[in-house]
Amino acid sequence: MARDNRTASVTDNDALVRRRRRKIIKSCTFCRQRKLKCDHKRPKCGSCLARKIPECIYMDTLNLQLSSDELYSNKPNVALLRRIQELELELDKTYLDGANEDSDKGRDSEAGSRTSISSVNDTLLLGEPCRNRALEFNVLHVRKGQFVYYGPTSIRATISASGERFVAEYSKFWDKVKSDLASWRTAYGRFPAMEHNIITAPQTGSVLESIIIDLPYYEVIGMRINEFFDDPLHDYFRFLDKQKVLGDFARCFVPGYATTPESNDIPKQQVIMIAAPENKNFYTIGVVLMILCLNHYKAGIPLSIERFIVTLEGFTTANSIFVERAQFLLLVYIFRVYNGMGGNGSSNLVSLVSLLTSAALRLGLHKDIDIIYAGQEHLVGSLCALKNLWYWTLFADLCVAFDMGILMNVTSAHFDDSNLPTSERGRIPLLRNFLFLGRKCMQSLLNPKAAPDLHLKASELISFVESQFRPIRFYTNSHLISQVDLFEVIVLSPALAMITNFFDLMRIIDSHRDTFKEMTVYLKNKFVKCMLVATSLTVNTIIQCYKLDKERLSTAEFLQLKHLTPWLNLCVLLLNSFPIRVLTEMYALMLYKISLFEKGQRITVDKGQFSDFPSLDDLSVPRNTYLHFKDSFETFCATFDELWTPENTGMIQMLLNSHYFVIMMALERVNRKVFQLALQSRTEVEKVHDWPKLVQNNVSDDVIKMLADEVWNNYSTGLSGLTEMPASDFLANLEMPDR
Repeated sequence: MARDNRTASVTDNDALVRRRRRKIIKSCTFCRQRKLKCDHKRPKCGSCLARKIPECIYMDTLNLQLSSDELYSNKPNVALLRRIQELELELDKTYLDGANEDSDKGRDSEAGSRTSISSVNDTLLLGEPCRNRALEFNVLHVRKGQFVYYGPTSIRATISASGERFVAEYSKFWDKVKSDLASWRTAYGRFPAMEHNIITAPQTGSVLESIIIDLPYYEVIGMRINEFFDDPLHDYFRFLDKQKVLGDFARCFVPGYATTPESNDIPKQQVIMIAAPENKNFYTIGVVLMILCLNHYKAGIPLSIERFIVTLEGFTTANSIFVERAQFLLLVYIFRVYNGMGGNGSSNLVSLVSLLTSAALRLGLHKDIDIIYAGQEHLVGSLCALKNLWYWTLFADLCVAFDMGILMNVTSAHFDDSNLPTSERGRIPLLRNFLFLGRKCMQSLLNPKAAPDLHLKASELISFVESQFRPIRFYTNSHLISQVDLFEVIVLSPALAMITNFFDLMRIIDSHRDTFKEMTVYLKNKFVKCMLVATSLTVNTIIQCYKLDKERLSTAEFLQLKHLTPWLNLCVLLLNSFPIRVLTEMYALMLYKISLFEKGQRITVDKGQFSDFPSLDDLSVPRNTYLHFKDSFETFCATFDELWTPENTGMIQMLLNSHYFVIMMALERVNRKVFQLALQSRTEVEKVHDWPKLVQNNVSDDVIKMLADEVWNNYSTGLSGLTEMPASDFLANLEMPDR
């Protein structure tokens, strides 16, 4: 068995033959075989109970007084080993042995207990062994009786598969982030939930009638519709026909005869009735109301309109299948993302996107629209807008599937992806080309019949980024990004998110292999570089959107606003889940590298081979020499520090109007303190044990594990002081403005 060599050659002294004291094995066979700490409880120990092992076997229950030597000798007890074999065959049906072998490779000593992670109410589900190792990592999130499943590309699966130590620290500091968010809620009020609030709110009259009192003047609605079609939000998506929407508004919203004089002497008419079309297409009204939600009400949507929106979402009969239903549902999706309401890992978008894709498929938008809808323009509007509606439906489906780690709703059986790629240039062609590659990557990654080549998929995405976009320096240089069409960010951010996630999945799968196959230096460097480029893209996009707002609005207008300025609001939509994903995966990577003593690599004792850290002008990396950890960390910090410069003081105050940015900034501040503490712990251990000299020798796995444990022990000691600090201390550079 594998233990023979390890127990016989840990040190030179072990080579000396000596008589050992016979000792009865107290641990159960399962814990003994997998080197887990057994609590010796009867009839089942804690480990067997947590894993639902059918039977917990102890040596004394078999009346076998075997010593450790006898159990693992060249002539072991045949009966006992046969029984252990039978148990292992049962376990192999539902549990992945490789996930419990990490201690053999110098990984976390508690890796074998990753199936239960109660500290974050997540359970890592190690599925049945299959050809596709990525599918073995899934998470069931439990909160207040609610259950949400997350697959391998989700942030929750990445977190849970990174080991209990990381999960424990991640949970502690998310608590601090949440406490700061709670302070924000106290100051800024509730989120627009669009669901739970409408159940308990009182209502008078029909759903339509209750809306009227909350509507702005008739003329204001018309003005807001025109503003929407002049705004970048429409210019980016273009799935609505302006003339059709204005026509629907004129038919369905009836103004009163009396006028109300305003201070500017311009009379305004109240809406006195909302008339449903003869065909009961209430979605024409819904489209108008969603435009108001986006550019008039912002986050403070009246409950009457929330009730109407949720009611429309719930229609399921054939009588509700109008083109406007798909347009309405896509507007709801955009509104939620636009206001940072996507939920953890897009959990608030899953059901919505399912409804959207179902509506689009039932409308036949996946077929040749030019043929199917020829001559119907008077009813559905521009056919070009209908095509864009389909492409953005695919985009929403892809993004949510990736964030959740689940299959896309639109499969290859529904739609031939070969219709997507195009040699044309422009915004929609860029979107189509990304959809083709992104959908192919997700289909391959979640295919249970074949193992995806994650390195190949990441390389294809990198080639796509390098061929379809400007050189990377235009996105990582704060001066050059002004030359970029920010539409590109809405495509570039999920492309980079996929690249970094695929590299992270390679790391996780490698750490769980039965036969350890370590990622190459080149792949690890690529992972780090992509993460830093992603961080820079995030920061520069925020700063550029702020600059555009400063050009558009006066100082007085800035001071009066109690919500995000237009471009900073659009920035939330451009980046979507990207910033939180980048920060979380960067955090996981750094803690993983700090705790991992790789032979031939030094983390903190000296610098890498470069006098300056390689620039972020491209995605190139050295193949044979590690990017130095300390350099990477300093580059990461310097990138985020660009947000805190004096000229951006007004921007920070504006970002505090959004819980989306509050979470991002709080998470970055918390992570930085954690990184610094972990780096200090690693530095102390390297210096005490003179790690550079040890690297030159043949260091045993036991020594490497001992050093990793020492890093964690030092880290935990220092961490106790940090966890007692109030959340506000982590955000020294941020201040909550008085409301």
